[in-house]
Amino acid sequence: MITKTKLVKRIFSSLLTAALAVPMTALTAHATGEAFFYPPKNPVMTDQQFEVSVTFSADSEIGSVQANIAYDDSVIEFVSSDNASGGGGVLTVNGFPDTPSSEVDLSFTFKGLSAGNANISLQSCQIYSPDSELIGSPTAYCVITVGGDKVETKTETETTTTTEKTTTTTTTTKTAPSNGIPDKGVLTALTVDNGELSPAFAYNVYNYTVNVDNSVTNVEIEGTTASPSDYIWYTGTSECQVGENVRTITVTDVDGNAATYTVTIIRAAGGDEQQPQTVQKKDSSDTSSDVSKNANVMDQYKKMLNTALAIVLIVLVIALVVIIIWIRGKIKGGKKDK
Repeated sequence: MITKTKLVKRIFSSLLTAALAVPMTALTAHATGEAFFYPPKNPVMTDQQFEVSVTFSADSEIGSVQANIAYDDSVIEFVSSDNASGGGGVLTVNGFPDTPSSEVDLSFTFKGLSAGNANISLQSCQIYSPDSELIGSPTAYCVITVGGDKVETKTETETTTTTEKTTTTTTTTKTAPSNGIPDKGVLTALTVDNGELSPAFAYNVYNYTVNVDNSVTNVEIEGTTASPSDYIWYTGTSECQVGENVRTITVTDVDGNAATYTVTIIRAAGGDEQQPQTVQKKDSSDTSSDVSKNANVMDQYKKMLNTALAIVLIVLVIALVVIIIWIRGKIKGGKKDK
């Protein structure tokens, strides 16, 4: 038979165990991962080889990256990569940092096959720590425009001296717009009134991040369409909560073709002012972004630790109340026995 004393001890032990487990859970759930494509800024020609790179980043050291990359193999062809294998529209990617780092840059060589737009998307991505713990599963995509396709056409002409018709073959070349940007269905500019886009804007890059200080509570986004006839639609609110705030800008042309740009605004947690962090390619001598990342990680640890300690305190108070009630009950029971 379980006595009241043993029962109270069991309750207290269970509550204390649960309370001590809270900080460990909070401190291991902070890591996040991101990915960004860097395609050619201008359309490529058929039979021309070009490079697409992807930057994977995290707020802690990366051990490895595993992912699939899907692409339109009717428009572009995979040529080579040191970190990928496959073909026929799907690549299997396995990447590792050359030195301990919170970023991994991978590059892929493709070749233009035919004129058109080719989607390249990151799928089933998993970023792991050196201890094989999952850091994040980001998604990203971009569009490659292939132009300059040579097409043979036949034309019939009639000479002035005879009635005989002759057939000649001429070659015409389709060329992309002089500025390399389609004339409809895309954004030609994207601006924010606080922070900076990362990566830098390009009409065929569709995922961006903006980091702002905790003092910033509102971020306005403005997009410029390639054609006045394009329809533009915004989702999300300009007000920013602490953490991630997702905004989208969808551009639809007169033919019904749509392109959606996603901007994730990350507002820092409260505390000392922090410099905005941008996830982008950088020179090895640039260490300022690493310093700001470390400061942001420490601030996240402090916030989660304060929350965990508050929970522990509440649990201990509840346990103390239970013990007091039990002691009072035991005292009353002793008086009745007398």
